[in-house]
Amino acid sequence: MKAKYLSIVIGASLFAIAGLAQANTTYSSFVDVANSVSFDGWNQLNRNRVDDNGAANPLTAAQLAAGTAGNVAGSGDALLTQVTGSYYPAGFGLYGDGNLTFTDNTVSNNIGSLVFQGIVNDFNASFGGEAYTITLSYNGGNQAIAGSLINFVSTGTVDDYYRYSWDLSGVSSPITSYTLSFSAGFSQALAFQVDQVASASAVPEADSYAMMMLGLGVMGAVVRRRGK
Repeated sequence: MKAKYLSIVIGASLFAIAGLAQANTTYSSFVDVANSVSFDGWNQLNRNRVDDNGAANPLTAAQLAAGTAGNVAGSGDALLTQVTGSYYPAGFGLYGDGNLTFTDNTVSNNIGSLVFQGIVNDFNASFGGEAYTITLSYNGGNQAIAGSLINFVSTGTVDDYYRYSWDLSGVSSPITSYTLSFSAGFSQALAFQVDQVASASAVPEADSYAMMMLGLGVMGAVVRRRGK
């Protein structure tokens, strides 16, 4: 009986470890963010969007104005909202200009950073106009912290890839909410994803996993010997 119980514990532990690695399904160009503890993904930002069963589920301007939650499986409850401008879901992507926000009032404990990934074809920048900006505020403040551009892949405005990061390790007060403000001239967006990333101190190292599994193995051996 004890051996059976321990097998269940070991299996649950392995499942929990495997669950820390998230397979990215938001967009093919997006990376799985290391140590991500929560994410929100929006894809198929167009009027031809379908749900997981293939049924029509178009993104509408009304949804965008009211705030729309992520449509990628596993997403949290962050909202993508059009604040100003004239964005509209067309047949291939989200077109327009103005300001969009990503707001989340459910923040994991001890997050150390935020990571934003986006497929954004910035038509203004391509033709000499103003490039878009994305800034962070938290806990209802107006900090407007610019993100660090970690990676940019230009495809000639086919599906240009951007990845930004914000280091929150120096913030002393607990972060309970955040807003990312996305401002752009005429552009086309295909997909967005925001990841909450655990601080380094909150993430077990690889040798910690090894020690945990070794300990479980020893416990299993002891229970088996006692059961004989």
